[in-house]
Amino acid sequence: MATNHTDARRYSVGAAEVERLYRDISVEARYGHYVRIPERICRCLDYFGVRHERAAVAERLHSYYLFIGVVDDAIDASRAGAGESVLRRLDASAPTFDVEARRTRTALLTEVLKTHIGPEVHTPALRKLEELYGAVVGERGAETLGAYIERRRTVGRLTTEVSYLLIAPLLEGGRDGLLGFLRRVGEVGCLVDSVVDLRADERAGLLGFRPTARDRLRLAGLTVYEGLSVLREHPRLARLFMEALGDVLLDRLRARRPRAAADGRAQLEVEY
Repeated sequence: MATNHTDARRYSVGAAEVERLYRDISVEARYGHYVRIPERICRCLDYFGVRHERAAVAERLHSYYLFIGVVDDAIDASRAGAGESVLRRLDASAPTFDVEARRTRTALLTEVLKTHIGPEVHTPALRKLEELYGAVVGERGAETLGAYIERRRTVGRLTTEVSYLLIAPLLEGGRDGLLGFLRRVGEVGCLVDSVVDLRADERAGLLGFRPTARDRLRLAGLTVYEGLSVLREHPRLARLFMEALGDVLLDRLRARRPRAAADGRAQLEVEY
């Protein structure tokens, strides 16, 4: 996690430890496809002709998508008040890397993300994150496949809207159609995740309905249709889309492998 001098001054204590803990989480197999999203978004910015400082955009998106992965794990694990705690931390004005912030993954990633939320977007980003959290919780209550799909679309759309808000101050020109495109890609991405994870989510009790074989086929068919619709409009991005799909599939396989024995590094409290 590279930081500029301004961000470095925001760290209250333990900057080196924060860097190490953040890096350790970043390289975990379960978050592989999250941390590769920023580079793909930068390639989309190139495709749309949007001028941007690549390193700054990628760093900001890296903190956001890793945050999304960690918080999603905490919510899936049904940790009481995990989402509300994150929102309270985000609402606080300045990042604080105290002992409490470094004790859990969600707290650490929340504070890191706060260093990348400029004052000009803090309020709209927080409101949008609150909306996203409500959508994530709401999808657990979907009682039919149709309701589940619509809520998954909403989660994907809101996730990308937040990412756009965060990087908008770093973009120059050529943004026509970009946000609409990102929203559609976010929706398709969430549907792909659902196809891959539906069975595991059912076993974990994260669904409000019991999907049938017909439901699974319908979900898969819709996902393929939506993905191909985006590709028909943007065929030059086909390789990028295939890479993203491969990431999701391969990372699920890697994450299921037994974890290596601890190597003596200091570990964060496991939240899931």
